[in-house]
Amino acid sequence: MNPGESGFNPFPGLRPFEMEEEYLLFGREAQRRDLVARLREHRFLAVLGASGSGKSSLVRAGLLPALYGGVMTRAGSHWHIALIRPGASPLASLAEGLFETELMDNEVCADVTALDLEATLRRSGRVSSRPRGRRG
Repeated sequence: MNPGESGFNPFPGLRPFEMEEEYLLFGREAQRRDLVARLREHRFLAVLGASGSGKSSLVRAGLLPALYGGVMTRAGSHWHIALIRPGASPLASLAEGLFETELMDNEVCADVTALDLEATLRRSGRVSSRPRGRRG
């Protein structure tokens, strides 16, 4: 069903908005600008928040169309994007998401697996396997 047709509903329900539904996402322009600014400064972006808060919709129908549309002209419009859901094993999900991008499509990474990426992430000094919170 398309806009203008009788019975068209612009709300996707429980699923997130998709990139081609950018025109339906409104009221989050300031958040989109903030994501672009953070990505411009750090070149990596993780969007975190409570379940159901609209993270996926903001990224898929807000940030991605802006990136592919050339909002960051110096960086171009060719991006390696890994959309993941952390699930029970966030590092494994991140490794699998990175593995599925074109980043790994080169001679140097020909023998690298998603498990290799996960092991590298686990060895990183920036990742703690210890739960955050009070120390006891």
